[in-house]
Amino acid sequence: MVRLTRQGNRQQRFFNDKALGGKAKALKAAQAQYDQWLAAAPPITSTKGIRTQRNSTGKVGVHVVRNRDDRWRNAESFGYCASWVDGKGKRRKISFAWKRYGKKTAWNLASLAREHEIADRDQVLELYEKQTKKKGPR
Repeated sequence: MVRLTRQGNRQQRFFNDKALGGKAKALKAAQAQYDQWLAAAPPITSTKGIRTQRNSTGKVGVHVVRNRDDRWRNAESFGYCASWVDGKGKRRKISFAWKRYGKKTAWNLASLAREHEIADRDQVLELYEKQTKKKGPR
């Protein structure tokens, strides 16, 4: 099976081993088809930073997190989590609890972390303090 999707346009084709005379020949035919589609396909475009309908917070890469512990009643907490994929392709994230920072400050911290792609809490707090020109939450 060969698949190629670009800009929402998906192409796919199945190559039957038996019909093509074996696995090696089917694989070769599939690779040839893929190379042909790839040559004609538009370049890959990034969707990084584009807000979609699934976004409920209003900021790309920031979402509400709910932490629950079933061992105790009403043991749940909320916060904002910033997430992104770094230059090496690794997913990074950092979250800020509403109870510790307050809902508005947690939002600002998560937004700042996402905007600058900083996963170190101390760096985010330091940057936040510089921007607000006051002592940040600790």
